[in-house]
Amino acid sequence: MSFGPRGLANPSTFRKFKEWMHRNCVSEDQIAKIDLDAEFGKDLSFNEAVEIALHKFPTLWRPEYLQQYENKPKQIIFIKDLVDKIVDGRVQVTYRKSPKIGTYYVIENRFRQKAESSRLLIEFYRTDRVDAYQLSDEEAQLAGVETAAQIRQLFEKWYGSPIPELYRNWFKIKEANVQ
Repeated sequence: MSFGPRGLANPSTFRKFKEWMHRNCVSEDQIAKIDLDAEFGKDLSFNEAVEIALHKFPTLWRPEYLQQYENKPKQIIFIKDLVDKIVDGRVQVTYRKSPKIGTYYVIENRFRQKAESSRLLIEFYRTDRVDAYQLSDEEAQLAGVETAAQIRQLFEKWYGSPIPELYRNWFKIKEANVQ
C-alpha cells in the first residue's frame, strides 16, 4: 500500500506550512526571501518544519505567536525504557532532525496511549546543531545510549544514511506524574 509523499514533499503539508508562515510572520517581504527548498528538508513533518523555522528565523515571527507556541505543551515520543531513564535523571538530551522549543508531554506511542502510561512534562531549554559522526560516547550517554557507534546505528535506522544534520535538544523535567 502506498501513501504518497510524506512531510513537506506532500503538497498539502507544504501548502499548510506556507500558510502558517504567512499567517504568523511579521514581514511578508522577509518570508519571500526564504528559499524553502534550501532551508527545509522534504522529509520534515509540518511540526518539524515549524520548529526549524522558529529556530532558524526567530525574528520573523509575531511575538504573540512565539509566546503562545512556547507556552502550549506539545507531544514528543520516547520509548518506555527512555522514559524511565528520564525520570531517573539519566537522560538529559534528545537528538532530532529539528530543534525543540518549549514544553512537551512525553508519550510512548503516537497511536496507542495507555491509561497507565506516564504523564511526564519536559521543557527544552537549549539546542545545539551536531554532526552525528563526531559524537562521543559521553554525548551518546546523555541520550541514554551507551556508545556513539550504537547511537549512530539508531540514527541510520531512523533517518537514513548518510545521517542528516541533527539537533541536540537539552531538556529538564518540569512535572512528573509517573504511574
